[in-house]
Amino acid sequence: MNFWWEIFSVYLLSTVKFVFGGIPMALGMGFSFFEAVTVTSLGGFTGVTIFVYSSDKIIANYKRKQAHNRIHKPHLTPTKVFTKKKRFIVYVKKKFGLPGIALLTPLILSIPIGCFLAVRYFKDKQTILIYMFSSVFIWSSSSYYLYKPLINAIRKYFF
Repeated sequence: MNFWWEIFSVYLLSTVKFVFGGIPMALGMGFSFFEAVTVTSLGGFTGVTIFVYSSDKIIANYKRKQAHNRIHKPHLTPTKVFTKKKRFIVYVKKKFGLPGIALLTPLILSIPIGCFLAVRYFKDKQTILIYMFSSVFIWSSSSYYLYKPLINAIRKYFF
């Protein structure tokens, strides 16, 4: 029962926070390469699918609320502020397109934010899913080897 709970918790964490959440947790629980990549990839695939298909509704609700506020509460209409993070996202979108957003989603952005941005800027959901799934799998398999020495060192010196 405990092993299934570990799998389920890594799976759930991987649906939202991937590289800095699910993979270190899987390694900390002692998953093998195959187990870690399989569970974290499936969790990432599930998160990508859920957030790609629910982003349209979130965007539509946001636009509807903005239109309502512009009409009924013009004094509350916020001015647009361009932060470094927003500029970076626009730069990645213009320079690298969907592959760039997909590549950064598991690493820097979280899966919900990356999927939201991809759906907002690009309309073909099948292409978005292909790029996001590829990115999740690549980061899952490569992060295992990046985190493995770190987790072993922590275990050796602290436990």
